Amino acid sequence: MDARVNFDNAHPIDRGGLTIAPPDSPLEMPPQTVGAQHVPCRGERDGRWRLCVIIAMGFVLTGIGGWQMFQMLGWNGMTTTKWIVLGLFCLNFYWLTTAASTAAMGALLLIVRPKWKPVSGEALNTTTRTAIIIPMYNEWAAKVAGGAEAIYDALKAAGAEKAFEVFFLSDTQNPELIRAEEQIFRDLVRRRAGEPFFYRRRALNRRRKSGNVEDFVRRWGGRYDYMVVFDADSIMSAPALMELVRRMDANPRTALIQTLPIIVNAQTIFARMQQFSLRSYGLLFTYGMAWWSGGSGNFWGHNAIIRVKPFAAHARLPDLPGKAPLGGPILSHDFVEAALLRRAGWRVEIAPDIDGSFEETPPTLVDLAARDRRWAQGNIQHTPLLFAKGFNWISRAHITAGIIGYVSSFLWCTIVIAGILLAWEGRLADPMADPAIVSPLGADALLFFTLSVVLSPKWLSLIVWAFGKLPGWTRHPRYIAGVLSETLFSVITAPIQMFSQTIAIIQTLLGQDGGWRPQVRDRKAFAMRDLIRNYLPHTALAVLLFVFSLDLSIQAATSVTPMSFSLFFAAPISLFLALRVSESGWLRTVTRTPEEHSRPEILEASQRSTMRLGAADPDAFGPPSPPKPLVEVSEPFRARIKRMLTGAALEQPAPTRSTVRSRRR
Repeated sequence: MDARVNFDNAHPIDRGGLTIAPPDSPLEMPPQTVGAQHVPCRGERDGRWRLCVIIAMGFVLTGIGGWQMFQMLGWNGMTTTKWIVLGLFCLNFYWLTTAASTAAMGALLLIVRPKWKPVSGEALNTTTRTAIIIPMYNEWAAKVAGGAEAIYDALKAAGAEKAFEVFFLSDTQNPELIRAEEQIFRDLVRRRAGEPFFYRRRALNRRRKSGNVEDFVRRWGGRYDYMVVFDADSIMSAPALMELVRRMDANPRTALIQTLPIIVNAQTIFARMQQFSLRSYGLLFTYGMAWWSGGSGNFWGHNAIIRVKPFAAHARLPDLPGKAPLGGPILSHDFVEAALLRRAGWRVEIAPDIDGSFEETPPTLVDLAARDRRWAQGNIQHTPLLFAKGFNWISRAHITAGIIGYVSSFLWCTIVIAGILLAWEGRLADPMADPAIVSPLGADALLFFTLSVVLSPKWLSLIVWAFGKLPGWTRHPRYIAGVLSETLFSVITAPIQMFSQTIAIIQTLLGQDGGWRPQVRDRKAFAMRDLIRNYLPHTALAVLLFVFSLDLSIQAATSVTPMSFSLFFAAPISLFLALRVSESGWLRTVTRTPEEHSRPEILEASQRSTMRLGAADPDAFGPPSPPKPLVEVSEPFRARIKRMLTGAALEQPAPTRSTVRSRRR
C-alpha cells in the first residue's frame, strides 16, 4: 500500500494572485506515510467500546430483517440469484440499521440529559490567536465578505476581536468574477483599515480546497494557534467561536472540534425540506455519533476549529496512485485529515452541543446531485485507505460510513433490478409457474419492519420532541405537520436521489472525473426541456421497471409503482421543488425552524452587511451557470408552471445579465 501512494506532493507556495496579508510566518507541512505507527491516546474514557454497541445493535436488527427476507425468498426454494439478492439486502440493511442505532442512541442521550442550553456568552480569556479562514471558489464575494464582517463585528461587541483574524483564501479562476471579487475585498480592507481582514488569491488552484488550506498553513500557519475553517456560506456566532477557543485552550491534546452546522436561509421547497430535516433529525445522529466516536471523531470540512501545528505536522494529504477519478489528489479531504490527526495521537471531537453554527444548502435537487457527484467520487477514493496501517479503527468506521453512504444507493438499485431478473428467471424456467418471487406471507411484516428502520429518525425525533428535549423546538403541534410533510417529501424524492447517486458511482468506477464545479448557492428556475434532458436516465429506468414488472404480473407492477412514479416524473418534481416558498404560505409555516421563529442576530447582521455592499443579486457576482443543462427559464413559462402546481402567484424577479443572455438564446 505505502509503495503505491505518492506522498511527495509538495509544490511552491502560490504567490501569483492578489495578496493583502500580514508578513509570512511559514510552517512546515511534512509528507505523511499512510503506514505510520498508530500513537495511542492514554487516559481517554470516551469512545472505545461504544461503537461495539452500535455494531451489535446493527447485527441484531439485520438478523431479524434478513431472516424475514430469507423466509420470503425461500418459500419455493433458494437459487443462486436469490442468495445474491439476500446478501445484497443484508449488506445494505446493515448500513441502515447502524444509522438507525446511532440515531436511537442520540435520542436516548437527549432525553436523559439535562435540558439543552445555549453556549455561554461570557468573556473570552485567552492568549491565543485564531484565524477564521474562508476558502472561496467562484463565489458571490459580496455575501462572503458581508458574513465575515458581521462575524468580526459580533466578536468586537463581545470584546474578543483581538483573538481573531479573518483570512479570505480565493481560488477563483473566472476573470470577470476575479475583478469583482478583488474590488470587493480591496474596498473591505480600505474601509476597515487597521482591522485584521486579509485576502489572498491563488493563480493556480492546485489540489483544490485542501491545497488552498495547505498553502495558507505553509505561508502563515506559524502566526496562529488555531484556525476555524469555513465554507463560503458558513456563519458562526461570536459565542460559538469563543466556546471553541475555550475548549481548545482547556484540552491541549485536542486537535480538532467539529460543530454541527445548521442549515439556514432556505427559500425553495427543496431547500426548506432539507433545512427542516437536518434541524429535526440531524441532532439525533450527531449526538449518537459523538457518543460512540469519543476522541476519534470526524471532520466535515467546515465549521470546525483546528489546532494549527498538529495539523501541519500530521495532516498533509497524499496523492493516490493513478489518475482521477480513483487516483490523484483526494477530493474528500476532511475524513482523511481527521484520521491522520487521530493516528498521530490527537483527539478529534464532535460537539453537537455548540449552537450558533450555520450553513446553507443547495437550492434544488439538481444542485444537490451535482454536489453528490463530487462527494461520491471523493468517498470512493477512500477505499484503499481502509487497508492502510496505523489508522484508528473508529476512524476506519467513519471512512467506511462515507463510502457506504453512497454505495448503498447503488445496492438498493441493484436489489430492485435483481428482483425483476429473479422473477424473469423463474418465468423462463417454468412459464406456467407462479410469477411471485416472494411469499405473500410475512411480506407485510418485513415491509413494516423495514419502514420502521428507514423512518426511525423521524419517529425518534417525535419522541424526543414530546419529552420537550429536542433542542430549540417548542412542543407546538405544527412540528408534527412538519415531520409528516418532510416524510412525504422524502418518499417522493428518495428514488430520484438514489438513482442519481447510483449514476455517480457508476461514472466514477468507469473512470469519468466529475471535477470540482463551483457550488450553486441560489437559483431562480430551470427550463423544463433541460430538466427532461437531465433526467432521461431516470425516465428510462422507470419505464423499463414498470413494463417488465407489468409483463410479470399486476402485483409486481404495483410493487414498483411508487419508485417508477418518482423516477418517471423526476423532471416536473424537480421543477416544482425548485420553486420559492411564499412567506405566508402553509408550507413555510409548518417547516419553520427555531432559527426562523427567533432569528439569530448574527444572521440578521450578515444580511444587513451583505446588502450594504450593494450586491443584492447573486447573479452579479455569483458562480456562472453551467452552459448545460441548467439555464434560466422565461418568466411567463415559470409563472404558468407555478400557477398550475400551486395556484399561487410568483414573485417577479429582476432581470439579470444571465437572464437576458438566456432569453436571447
